[in-house]
Amino acid sequence: MSTAAAPEWFRAAVAVRPERASLTVGGVEVTWRRWGARSLPPLVLVHGAAAHGGWWEYLAPLLAARWCVVAPDLSGHGDSAWRDRYDTRLWADEVVAVTRAALGPDGQPPVLAGHSLGASVACAAAALHGQQFRSLVICDLGLGARGRSRARASGRHFVNRLVYATRAEAESHFALTPRQPAPPPWLAGFLASGSVRPVGPKGPGVRDEPAAGEPPKGWTWKFDWRLFHRPDEVDLRQHLSALRLPSAFLGGSDSRVATRPRVAALREACTGGLAEVWVPCAHHHLMVDQPLAFVAALEALAATL
Repeated sequence: MSTAAAPEWFRAAVAVRPERASLTVGGVEVTWRRWGARSLPPLVLVHGAAAHGGWWEYLAPLLAARWCVVAPDLSGHGDSAWRDRYDTRLWADEVVAVTRAALGPDGQPPVLAGHSLGASVACAAAALHGQQFRSLVICDLGLGARGRSRARASGRHFVNRLVYATRAEAESHFALTPRQPAPPPWLAGFLASGSVRPVGPKGPGVRDEPAAGEPPKGWTWKFDWRLFHRPDEVDLRQHLSALRLPSAFLGGSDSRVATRPRVAALREACTGGLAEVWVPCAHHHLMVDQPLAFVAALEALAATL
């Protein structure tokens, strides 16, 4: 993956390699990244569906001079292991466990921010474990009429059981969902490069990768397609009504997910109130569309909530 055409700030950011570690949560290995000194105020970032903690690797270094930034790979995503079933409460437990492991038992309560599915997870973590966090930033999440997250996909758009012959072919199929203007090639290539994995002899239906020295049988996406089928999901409205932390919404002005009516429903469900900040010229994946504006807005909210 070449970043030769990328702007200097991006090349400098991705050259900063995070600390990486993992821990076991509910019998499953969960990986996480950390940037910045542990003595700094902490900020935990939770990625969206089918993404992973590596989506923050070009943004977190921009924050690391003033924040200790932690980003997990939720189970079923990135380099974390897969579960037999997924739900938001399990993912919230993972976020809490990663926060404790990355910041230590005596660490300050962090600001918690999540995007899309990660925002639902962040809401659940803040509602169920509010004493563990200082404040909450909900990034581009809307609330539907039935209390469901409007960032949740059906799964048919994310069928990752396809196998591509080469890594390059797999990466060439990378696309943002829901559909929106494509990111510049240097950014799309960076995100794609961390989102594929080699397939072992059993095929892509399970997290099966070839043994060391064994050639892959092909390449596919890292995420588990089953994560989109969560029949026992708790109504998001229940978590929003239980929030007792200072909270804010950060969204893209042109998002098809967090529309003004859906954000109004989100705000009404938050009994403690919800500040709003909209990033101009940004869609649902606002950190992809306007990365520098996203970082500035997030940092301002994190510092003032």
